[in-house]
Amino acid sequence: MAKRSNAPVKKSILIILKIGLLFLSTMAVLGGCANINTVKIPQEYNSAESKIAIVPIETGYKHAHLNKMNIEILLNEISGAPNLNELKLSVLGHLINWHPETLLCEKIAEELTRRGRTVIQENEIVPLPENIRGSLAGVKWYNPDISIFDHSGIKNSHHLTAIMEASFESVIIFANGNLTVILVRVIDPHTNKVIARIRSVQNLRRGKYDFRDPIQRQQYVLNFRAEFENELAKALPKILDGIGF
Repeated sequence: MAKRSNAPVKKSILIILKIGLLFLSTMAVLGGCANINTVKIPQEYNSAESKIAIVPIETGYKHAHLNKMNIEILLNEISGAPNLNELKLSVLGHLINWHPETLLCEKIAEELTRRGRTVIQENEIVPLPENIRGSLAGVKWYNPDISIFDHSGIKNSHHLTAIMEASFESVIIFANGNLTVILVRVIDPHTNKVIARIRSVQNLRRGKYDFRDPIQRQQYVLNFRAEFENELAKALPKILDGIGF
């Protein structure tokens, strides 16, 4: 009787362990923000005459999660799948000057304008204090009930009803999409107190690519920004509905 190999069983166990490890590491990042309850904006700040300034806050955590392990899982262990170190470096190189915070605020401004709000868009990204950079930066600027940022410049330039701080708690780039946590807070410009907030986890899908094909690997990198922008625009109406706009 031929001896049955247990290699497929071991391979299956290894894949399960890899998936579990990936899931736990992802949830550790996504679960860092304790203040997850949505607070809708009070009506007195949300009239047709209100003037809202939108301020991009620096993202504390961006990660191109594109190693061979994840590609094996996401592509069902395609035989001969390439080592993706080169692809990962290409993505990171392509995104050196990429500012998802600014893009987020631009899309919010466009949507609020369509809804009849008067919007002042601040283009300069507000940097995070050095002591809160890293994977849990979102906890430290989003959770407090009073803004930690100085918005005096924009407050002095405009007669504002409210200031919206917007950013990502994290942007995790996978082979077939981007798992993002979007953070939006609305601040009373006179007291600096938080009057509304929402935290939204979004799975922004990507096109399907065959990573065995060098041309498609290149297209993955070149199409990244456009695909991210399109998916983000689709997600924002529901987020703004949720916060009461």
